[in-house]
Amino acid sequence: MRSIVNIVAVFSFGLSSIWADLDCPAETAVHVDTRTMLPDGSVNPTYDQEIETGLCGCLGFAEGVNIDGNQVTFSVMIVDNEPIRGIELNIHHNTDLLTYVGVSKGTKLENVTDSNGAPRNMTLIDNYLDGYLKVLAYSTSQAQTTGDGVEGTLLTITYELVEGEVLPEQVQFYFGLANLPGTSAQPELLNVVCAYPTAENPAVVPTEALALDTDPVVPQEFALNQNYPNPFNPSTQISFDVPAGAEFVNLTVYNILGQKISTLINGATNPGRYTLEWNATDEIGNPVASGIYFYELRSESFVSRKKMLLMR
Repeated sequence: MRSIVNIVAVFSFGLSSIWADLDCPAETAVHVDTRTMLPDGSVNPTYDQEIETGLCGCLGFAEGVNIDGNQVTFSVMIVDNEPIRGIELNIHHNTDLLTYVGVSKGTKLENVTDSNGAPRNMTLIDNYLDGYLKVLAYSTSQAQTTGDGVEGTLLTITYELVEGEVLPEQVQFYFGLANLPGTSAQPELLNVVCAYPTAENPAVVPTEALALDTDPVVPQEFALNQNYPNPFNPSTQISFDVPAGAEFVNLTVYNILGQKISTLINGATNPGRYTLEWNATDEIGNPVASGIYFYELRSESFVSRKKMLLMR
């Protein structure tokens, strides 16, 4: 047991222990079919039988935590071998020393699109019940994750240490329920989860703070990411990567007529990963009207432009 401490991370350095190293090959998920009826109203002939539902999705927890004052944040990780259309999780842990604060989307749920690649949003709902946390994510616009088979952060869960207590050296987590609706069986959404911490085999998360790498995280190439949230009101975040040896960098917002609205960055920029916020105002601070806007990242060797929607 030890006292909780403050950890401040420097922007240009990465977290060395952010992965759970999930082993999740792109194999077929098999589940018992609980559907009594099919979408056309007919009796389901495979009811109560094992059926193939899609490609495996796997869940776990990152090794280590983020600590800010008396708040401790744990990261739930996912490997999605096919696009996931939502989540339903019952999350349990084994200590009474942590009081639930809130849950946030990880990159996997932030960067969702529809099947055509258009940016969409997934709604996140949390409810702390009798001894466990229930989390739902869903979309009415058929949002789905990338399904790229790459491990990434699904959720971050923040707790507060009970006053006067010390942080346990480790916390055990498991899922009492884990549903990952896949897309192989569209328009139906069948569970494709294959592996996750259970009560019999929980994830043991050491509460050492995630350490800083000694080397800066230097992107290999330019990248401009889709803003989040989108649509948005009153502000949105724009993330982009700048590689080593980069030249002068400019990030500018334009309206649908191509008129410049706001310059977010304009100058020589150190290599790294950046996130800037645009608060939907022009160069002199006046609020802009609802509508479609474009943001463009430009250097001597790179140009990329993306669309965003402001809804007042």
